[in-house]
Amino acid sequence: MVSVAVELPQHSGLTGPLDYVAPSPLPRGTLVRVPLASREVTGVVWGEGGCGGGYSGLKPMTEILEAVPPLSISWCDMADFAATYYQRSVGELALGVLPPELRKLGHAAWLKRVLRWQRDFKKPQPSLASPKALEPTPEQAGVLASWDLLVKQLAPTALLHGSTGSGKTEIYLRAAEQALAQGKQVLILVPEINLTPQLEARVMARFAHRTVVSLHSGLSPAQRLKNWFYAHMAWADLILGTRLAVWASMPRLGLIVVDEEHDPSYKQQDGARYSARDLAVYRG
Repeated sequence: MVSVAVELPQHSGLTGPLDYVAPSPLPRGTLVRVPLASREVTGVVWGEGGCGGGYSGLKPMTEILEAVPPLSISWCDMADFAATYYQRSVGELALGVLPPELRKLGHAAWLKRVLRWQRDFKKPQPSLASPKALEPTPEQAGVLASWDLLVKQLAPTALLHGSTGSGKTEIYLRAAEQALAQGKQVLILVPEINLTPQLEARVMARFAHRTVVSLHSGLSPAQRLKNWFYAHMAWADLILGTRLAVWASMPRLGLIVVDEEHDPSYKQQDGARYSARDLAVYRG
């Protein structure tokens, strides 16, 4: 028996995971398909079942989405924290922030897509045309020295002040280079979709030998799912996106950059009104 987080309507009065009969013990974060009233929905295994009276009356889960590795414990912990902090059900948060297309697919459909993505995936090769970083200005050099000291001290959060055009982007691109060189993944958040293509072009040129994907609501459902999966499998080295990208599953996450962190666009305005800035600090 396992407890499964499912997306429930607000008027249901249910806020926690539901219990189902499982064929075997399953790790937390496993994606499954389960019956819910007259429907079949995707859920996330949240732990062992809490029904003290045995299995009587419990429904068995429909299938396990074995083609997708489980979400990490740290990701599930963040969803737990956000559900409590923003007073929403854990299922609404955990399922609501995953790509919509993910919630529609059964095991066979997942397996078909995963096999295709595995065939298509090719690690970018170093390009001689990749631009080299410019020499830092004295101000940038001072900030970079401070950054190196913070990294050595394992400081979790740093705030970089600077006016538009002052060279902040170069600072965090160099920080990203350090994290990537250590085998880590990097997440860069921007406040608006219309800023993403500009920064994406600069990032992809700078890291031409890396796999860079974007996550934002302007993508097609299929592209958003593929990019999410690339991040989840750690095939993507650098993920660039708007506030929803703070929920990207990244097993090797080493650095989060919140560009223009004061921007109100980082606050979700409907449903679960989470702050991507706050969650980035929690995740860091």
